[in-house]
Amino acid sequence: MTASVRPVPALLGLPVVTGVTAGACVVALAGLGAAGHGGFATEPAGALALAVAAVAAAVAASRLARSGHRAAGRLATGLAASLLAYLGLAVLAVATVAAGHRWAGHRWAGPAVAAWNSAWIPPLALLQLTASAAVRTGTVTPKAHRYVGLVLGAATLVNALLTTATEPFDGLPTIAGESWRTALAPVGAAVTVLGVAALLLLPVTLWRAALGSHHTVRARLGVAAAATTAAPLTVVFCLLLAIARAPGDVEPSLGSVAFLVALSGAAVFAAVCAVTAARGATEPRRVGTVVRAAGLAAAALLVVGAGTLVAAPGSSLGPTSVALVVSALTVVVGGSAWAGTGRLAALLTAAPEVPAAAPVTPRGGAEGTAAGDAPPHAGTPDAAVSDVVETTGPGPAAAEVAPDASGAAVCVSASAGAGVRVPVPAGAVPASVGGLTAREREVLAALAEGASNAGIAAQLVVSERTVDAHLRAIFVKLGLTPGGDTNRRVRAARIWLEHARQRR
Repeated sequence: MTASVRPVPALLGLPVVTGVTAGACVVALAGLGAAGHGGFATEPAGALALAVAAVAAAVAASRLARSGHRAAGRLATGLAASLLAYLGLAVLAVATVAAGHRWAGHRWAGPAVAAWNSAWIPPLALLQLTASAAVRTGTVTPKAHRYVGLVLGAATLVNALLTTATEPFDGLPTIAGESWRTALAPVGAAVTVLGVAALLLLPVTLWRAALGSHHTVRARLGVAAAATTAAPLTVVFCLLLAIARAPGDVEPSLGSVAFLVALSGAAVFAAVCAVTAARGATEPRRVGTVVRAAGLAAAALLVVGAGTLVAAPGSSLGPTSVALVVSALTVVVGGSAWAGTGRLAALLTAAPEVPAAAPVTPRGGAEGTAAGDAPPHAGTPDAAVSDVVETTGPGPAAAEVAPDASGAAVCVSASAGAGVRVPVPAGAVPASVGGLTAREREVLAALAEGASNAGIAAQLVVSERTVDAHLRAIFVKLGLTPGGDTNRRVRAARIWLEHARQRR
């Protein structure tokens, strides 16, 4: 779909640099912890988790760069840098507090602790942006990306300026709220609400695009959507830790270390998903693993939250009753999540059915171009032409139109290692797409991959209205008028497949 791009050499050595820097931070925190400073901030589990996540993000950045996904590679680099910054700020904050004895009276401890206290927000934004950029083929920064970056950047700044620790390192604000003071609380609350809304924007957009698309495109978008879901799940986990603190009576340090581990796990998950989606690795097993991981994490959070409330010190239930309730919740919620994510994964990776030929009733007007229109029914050979087209990345569709033993044209797909052959009526494939613009070719290639209008918009970083306009122009230039025996989207997909075959 897009021209190949050479990797960025500067990113190829990034994992080594990141590993050395992260290791130095972990050693420094371990030394401060051994000296009795820092509380949970110097706990080995949290520090090591952040270090591993930073290295994983750096590896993902290097691989994305090698595959030509420059935007995703840069964002993954930013994710690695933000995790390193979190570690580095922890070292700085703990060291300045230790040096100042009374932290509030020390000249540099206040700003250092404030910066450290807000450093967990940028990784949430960057892990989402990395996964989203991995499935996009346009060169323009999406408006959704700008909104996420702007809002969460503002949230980071507001949190650093308005939140003050009365006793640093007893816990994060949501874990030990009594240890923190927030000036201008209404402003902080408003920014928090906007930040949560920003974290929901990309998951909603990508899931909608994935479920409206077909086959390979649907699977790739689904993997990216699952990755972006990790950020709001991390926020939910943070809120559940607040519940665990009161009324659950969980120690602040334990909850704060758990949050650091959860944040690190979300970053690693997003980095792996970004590489998977960018490479077009959409095998059912991989997609199933990604979707189930996200679904089971959500189920675990629900069980933990409900279990914490049930087991709170003020609860009237005894230990046996609490154990039974939590066990029942685990079985019901976990089983439902397992079954539901299995069905979702099967939907994302389902191969198109190719039954006996049946004519397609043409649509009137701008058939199949409006954002709400569905593509041709998957039960027809015409729909299968657009549904089975496979790709291994952002390049042209890995399918071709070729004659079979009888001389009739068929569309051959390399889906899951087994060719799917779909009859193509003689004379249905015009010869050239030379009159199309570069953007119209990108739209047509995405259409041939099986993307819906929402899926095309998500990949090319344009609005669905723009996609609709491009499709209308494509149909006019290719001479595809409404009517006839097949849907215009299907006929356009055939034209692109023939064009791709001739380029080989």
